[in-house]
Amino acid sequence: MKNAVNVFQKYLRRQVGNRKYSGYVEICRRDFEKNDISHLRLDSKPIFDDMYEHLKEENADSLKARMTELIDTMMVASRITRQFTFVILTYVAANLALLVLNLDYYVTCASIFLIGVCFLYKLVEFVNNKHCVLDAYLFAIYKLVLQKIAKDLS
Repeated sequence: MKNAVNVFQKYLRRQVGNRKYSGYVEICRRDFEKNDISHLRLDSKPIFDDMYEHLKEENADSLKARMTELIDTMMVASRITRQFTFVILTYVAANLALLVLNLDYYVTCASIFLIGVCFLYKLVEFVNNKHCVLDAYLFAIYKLVLQKIAKDLS
């Protein structure tokens, strides 16, 4: 499911553009292959410098809007993770209810299939947002850049 995009990637692509985002991902992949992830520093990367150059001319209102959107993105990612237990329980309960209702065989099968498709979508969304190391890393760098620029302005 390569087309499934996590919220961090959507945010970063919208903020820096597809081309820059793809370049950042390539830099990260090379660095992650060379180093242990724990040794990577967020403020010593060429990505940080490039993002800083891209954003340093922003005015205070624009930075505030970017920070607000950044916080909203973090909340969406958190909500997806927190709500997944509810999604699992709902999936199980819906399937049990369909089986207990003793409906026509074809109606039950079609309903279980449709519920399964919905559950599969939520599962892919959860996994994609839970295990997006590169995007979370780039998101953290972007957050640091915004914080540094905001500090420089004040």
